[in-house]
Amino acid sequence: DATYNKESVVELADAIMANWKTDASEVPDLDVGRLFATIKLICEHVSSIEKYTEVDKDMQALLAVATATSWFSKEQTEKLDEWLEEVASPDEAEDWLPNFPEEGTRQAVIKGLGAHTAVVTIDKVGKAIDIEYEGGNYGQGKHDGSVRITEGHLRIYDSRYPGKHLVSHDDLPSNPADLKWCMQSTNWDYGWDEEET
Repeated sequence: DATYNKESVVELADAIMANWKTDASEVPDLDVGRLFATIKLICEHVSSIEKYTEVDKDMQALLAVATATSWFSKEQTEKLDEWLEEVASPDEAEDWLPNFPEEGTRQAVIKGLGAHTAVVTIDKVGKAIDIEYEGGNYGQGKHDGSVRITEGHLRIYDSRYPGKHLVSHDDLPSNPADLKWCMQSTNWDYGWDEEET
């Protein structure tokens, strides 16, 4: 009966590795059901860790060698693969981009800034959304500009003031409705772009 700690994970991985290419019927004292249940308990413990942020290479090795054996049923192997994926992908910031569909985001800026038009560009690699708009107004007169949303900030760039932007001090929007609300909020301050050297 193993628990999630380095020693038990390494011991279990070592025991499997010693026979991983051997047929289950030829491995002395192998109880596949009990082995699977033990791995399941360890994985359930890992899943319960709130801040699992670093890949546990020993746990990854255990699951990789377990799934490489021919000992488990198809369903068990699929579950081992699923656990391996979970262990290999520690908690990261949630992918918030899908919460901003293009049309809803476009409408949020048009309505939030009273803009005539808006064009949304979603950068999935850089994890950012840029919305170029025309005829918007955040309270300083009609202008053309852009809104930029990233994991860390929400900014408005007014084309009349190069090198300068507005930074929202409200909670970051989590959907287009929140974005519209932020566009209409008064909780903004000026920021300056860093000079390129």
